[in-house]
Amino acid sequence: MNRSVTEEVKSRLDIVDVVGQYVALQKSGRNYKAVCPFHNEKTPSFYVFPDTGTWHCFGACGTGGDVIRFIEKRENLDFREALRLLAARAGVDLDLHKDPETLSRENLLLEINALAAAYFQHQLLQTPAGAQARAYLTKREIEQATIEQFQIGYAPDGWDHLLSYLQGRGHNLDDIEAAGLVVRRDDGGGYDRFRHRVVIPIRDAQGRVIGFGGRILGDGEPKYLNTPQTILFDKSETIFALDLAKRAIRARGHVVLVEGYMDVISAHQRGFTNVVAAMGTSVTPPQLKRLSRYTNEYIFALDADAAGIQATLRSIHTARESLANASIPVPTARGGIRYETRLSAVIKIAVMPAGLDPDDVLRQGKEHWQALIDAAIPLVEYVIEQAVAQADLGTAQGKAELVKELLPTISEIDDVIERRHYVGRLAALAGVTEREIDNELERYARALSRARSRAATTPPPFDQPPPPDEFPDSMPVQAPAPRNGRREDKIEVHILAHVLIEPDMLSWADRELAQSRFLPLNADDFEAGANRAIFDARHEFRYSCEAQRLDRVSDEPDLALDAQLAILTPYVRQLDNLHAEQKRKDLVDSILRIRLGRVQRNCRELETVIRTVEIGSEQSQIELYAQLSHLLKERARLEQTISSRSHSSHWWRDRKRLSG
Repeated sequence: MNRSVTEEVKSRLDIVDVVGQYVALQKSGRNYKAVCPFHNEKTPSFYVFPDTGTWHCFGACGTGGDVIRFIEKRENLDFREALRLLAARAGVDLDLHKDPETLSRENLLLEINALAAAYFQHQLLQTPAGAQARAYLTKREIEQATIEQFQIGYAPDGWDHLLSYLQGRGHNLDDIEAAGLVVRRDDGGGYDRFRHRVVIPIRDAQGRVIGFGGRILGDGEPKYLNTPQTILFDKSETIFALDLAKRAIRARGHVVLVEGYMDVISAHQRGFTNVVAAMGTSVTPPQLKRLSRYTNEYIFALDADAAGIQATLRSIHTARESLANASIPVPTARGGIRYETRLSAVIKIAVMPAGLDPDDVLRQGKEHWQALIDAAIPLVEYVIEQAVAQADLGTAQGKAELVKELLPTISEIDDVIERRHYVGRLAALAGVTEREIDNELERYARALSRARSRAATTPPPFDQPPPPDEFPDSMPVQAPAPRNGRREDKIEVHILAHVLIEPDMLSWADRELAQSRFLPLNADDFEAGANRAIFDARHEFRYSCEAQRLDRVSDEPDLALDAQLAILTPYVRQLDNLHAEQKRKDLVDSILRIRLGRVQRNCRELETVIRTVEIGSEQSQIELYAQLSHLLKERARLEQTISSRSHSSHWWRDRKRLSG
């Protein structure tokens, strides 16, 4: 898979046909229009341009892109998934471009897992040895249809039943061990990992068996046993039942996270098919990243015991760190502006009754479960309740500790009214004024900003510009261009090279953009899907304490991204030799240039649209002219900013020449 394959997929598809499957397109001159599928509107502002293979919304969204970007947004997929979906439609076999040895190995282990799943289910349903497992499932009220849907099985009580079966089907011990199904003995032999357990297959988002979870029958430890990490199965990245739940999650607009396999199975059996489970005691960032493709609302429904509460708190901490990636402009007391990181998701907690887990509630009746989900409380409420329960509000120190503990949560609230409500509540609990809580929030935000940019080189003061030699008029690096000749692609690659070589510089660039009232650099600045995927992966680790090397920018091996990284490498190597101030100015200039190019193109497209509006559509013309006016103002603002930065560079260069 490489850039040429991406272009091949796009060239084989008619963007009008693809988009037309999701929205009702109407002919408008050479182009097509529709009501935007990404926001509510009455007058069509969404246009498809067949000649360029692009689309754009000139309304509230203001977004656009190619056919791959459309599928990403419409289906809530990442670049890889959208490309694979469209490749299947276009008849392009992406696996032909994958490393044959890796692909062969993965397919072999998938085959072994599929055979094991069929073997386990046969043992459950067709053999006398499975009687105890059948009785256990009957006691848990698991129906036959559910057993078949989840392919629940039974691992017989013996040392090598599965091993012998798989070897009889032509598979060797090394491969069976690589699938995680056997444990190697000291003498070189092996024995079954799962013995006398109810076994539940674990599938990936495509429905392929990648591992197993086993619940012991009778006494013994561990109670639950999972497949170890393999090339197919990584517990920290896997979500149980996502393959069955993803459509319901999109349809209902939220996902419910529970703790165990049986909780999920019980929920699906009763019609609550948007329920999934994280593999482990708390949710992980990769798991949340996968779920964020389908929804931005998360309801945690975990056990009410002490362990469940601790798991909930760990999950909340992870969710806040992983999902708090929205940059919000906030006015400062001095009339300036700064960007605060806020939660880009809605997180709620469904509190289970004391002594009950989700499966217990579900077996009491569907209405009991629905009532608990409907009554789920916002994250802030839950955190406050837990903090107050542990705080000593009878002492000044206890009140101070409560304020300190709750500041991070309240600071992430975006809605002004909601934020003011919780500021007032915290002020009442601490016995102080709301103004004092506001001051503490301001101090916390400044401290957080300083901590996140501590590793970055201190930027020069505004009244002491850097030396003139460090302000080039144009892009200072001459590196191999991307394979197609689009100027925007070259600038995208140039920006990515900056971000990869010195991630902390991105914080400086965001502050510099904020000074001119521009948004921070974000994924929407990249039109090429591979560039956007690389930026997303890089941005995810922006505040991580783990250094992210160029060769680890993608958390999932993908040859399309590997090819793009190969294009980036020469840029990275040459930028590494430039002075810090030169790189800083060049990064901001590049961001402004790519945005200006996009606004200019949007203006041209909108002018074309206006010329094709039917006579008599006065309202449409008025709205389109208003949108064009907005774009022209944005273009003028970008041009003025770029010009002023260029004049500043010339002024310092001339000063040096005259002084010399």
